[in-house]
Amino acid sequence: MSLKTALGVRPGELVALVGAGGKTTTAWRLLCLLVASGERTVFTTTTRIFQPRDVPLILAPNPDPAEIVRGLAESLALVLAAARGERVDPGRAAHSAYSAYPVKLVGLEPGVLSDLARRLPEVTWLVEADGAKGRLLKAPAEYEPVIPVGADRVVIVAGLEAIDKPLDERTVHRPEIAARLLRVPLGTVITQDLFANLIGHASGGLKGIPSHAEAVTLLTQWDGRPHTHADTVARQLLSDRRISRVVLADFLAPDPVLEVWAGVQGQMNQDVGHG
Repeated sequence: MSLKTALGVRPGELVALVGAGGKTTTAWRLLCLLVASGERTVFTTTTRIFQPRDVPLILAPNPDPAEIVRGLAESLALVLAAARGERVDPGRAAHSAYSAYPVKLVGLEPGVLSDLARRLPEVTWLVEADGAKGRLLKAPAEYEPVIPVGADRVVIVAGLEAIDKPLDERTVHRPEIAARLLRVPLGTVITQDLFANLIGHASGGLKGIPSHAEAVTLLTQWDGRPHTHADTVARQLLSDRRISRVVLADFLAPDPVLEVWAGVQGQMNQDVGHG
């Protein structure tokens, strides 16, 4: 099963990615899959992303839909941003999920993206709507995440390697907020229950998701072997029925999707085995 199929991404959707532990990698893998299947796709952000080297770029705070259509007639993928922002250390750009220039792109306003998606329903939109500074887990600040109200699907990304690590700034972005939401002291070892509780918290992983949008959790790993906590975490996340499916992916594997769990009327069905 491809990552696109596992996450349930459909042509013409506006897909927002939030959380931590692999949002950019997920967006880029999806972009490549969508282009390979012939879908016209826009990769953009409401926060900041590195400027890709290999995809045409349109810079405008309020892009012209006609220009986007013309661009997608020449290339199946485009990057949209409001402007170029700060230059960064080339070493940081070298560690991006894609070949990137050492410069950050300034994101578009969420209302602009919702309007564009409404006016261009034949385009699939991949929106990085959160920042996490490379951490494995994320608790959002008051102003985060920045999800367009028109989002059809929100992918909550979380790195499973955070489990059994201390709840601190090395593992969690905004650890003080995470500790407050979970009602534990800073430095507490992150158990599988705490991990799942933060993702499924209304002020945590579920914060800001439009009521009509489908919420999907992507559990990521990078160690090449099945994670022992994944099944328990997936069951816990599906128990309240707001999250429709949970996907386990290993981005070191050629075929990253390891397992998919989908909730049906409060029950948990395992759809895909290893492989």
